[in-house]
This record gives sequence, structure tokens and C-alpha cells, in this order.
Amino acid sequence: MNLLEDLNDAQRQAVLHTEGPVLILAGAGSGKTRALTYRIAYLIAEKGVSPFHILAVTFTNKAAQEMKERLYQLVGPRSRDIWARTFHSTCARILRKEIEALPPYDRNFTIFDTTDQLAAVKRVLLDAGVDATLKPQAVLATISRAKNEMLSPDQLAATASDYWTQLAAKLYDAYQKQLRSNNALDFDDLHVVNRPAV
Repeated sequence: MNLLEDLNDAQRQAVLHTEGPVLILAGAGSGKTRALTYRIAYLIAEKGVSPFHILAVTFTNKAAQEMKERLYQLVGPRSRDIWARTFHSTCARILRKEIEALPPYDRNFTIFDTTDQLAAVKRVLLDAGVDATLKPQAVLATISRAKNEMLSPDQLAATASDYWTQLAAKLYDAYQKQLRSNNALDFDDLHVVNRPAV
């Protein structure tokens, strides 16, 4: 099977560029997934790369499933050894294996979805005796933003220049304690490498 025959010039260029990264900027339906799956197939068939050494990350479960199906068509059963997953699924799988490096967590940890997160924040607000008019979603958004900026509760508190941020830092700390007491992580934790220790 000549993998390159099914590609346009831009896709072919992306597939053949195998030394170092390649950036593909294109609109919806323009063939990005095709270029990526053919590049993976080319690396395996023509460059001798082991499927075990390939990680393909997508944003949605639907895209990950589509990629797996296309790779199976191109590579056959060896495609099962390729990690073709969503970003969160990839991080969760790695954490499931390595979580004990982050005490006090163990491999039986759970991942809080939005409903669980909001319940934890409501509990934190109740325990802190914070004004009932404070919206849990606003607190959760601030915690999420801090985590994505890789700020621990202490770091957020150190940068606080107003009452809201100071309060949010305290609530963030209490929220993290809630997570740990439940042996739980949230989606933001799945991509934050340097989690704060307590």
C-alpha cells in the first residue's frame, strides 16, 4: 500500500517530515486527522518506529475513536499498541500508574467531574461559613484558573492583591484538602505536573 498516493501535497509534506515536530494549521474537514494517521502509519511502515513509541492525543472521545479506526485500517492489529487517546484519558492513564509518587494518593483514586467538584466547593463554602450569595461556580473557576497557571493555594495567596483572591486562595486550599480526603483528583489536576503538597 502506497500511503502517499492518498494524500494532497500539503498532507504528503506533513507525513514525510519525520525529523522533529510538524505543525499543521487547517480548518475543520481539511484532512488534519488523515495527515496525522498517515504520518503515524508512515513512521511505522517506512521508518520502523515501534507502535509502542507513538502517542496521538486528541481533544474528544469521538476524535480518538475515529483515529483508532483509521489507524487500524492503515496499520492493522499493530495499531492497538499505539496510544491514541484524549488528553485527559492519557493523563489519567499515566497517573493511574504513577500516582503513588504523589502521596497520599493511591491507584484507587477517583476523578471528580463538574458535579462532584461543585459539591466539594459547596461543602468548603459551608465549612468556611462564607456568605451564601457567593457562587460555587465562581470559586471553582478561580481554582481552575489557578491550577492551569500552576499556582498552589499558597502561591495564589502570595499574589493576592484583593479580598476576593485572598478568599479564593483559602477556599482553594480547603478544596484541595477535600480532594485528598476523598482520594480524588479533578480534571485540572490531570494536566498539572507540580501539584502542591500539604
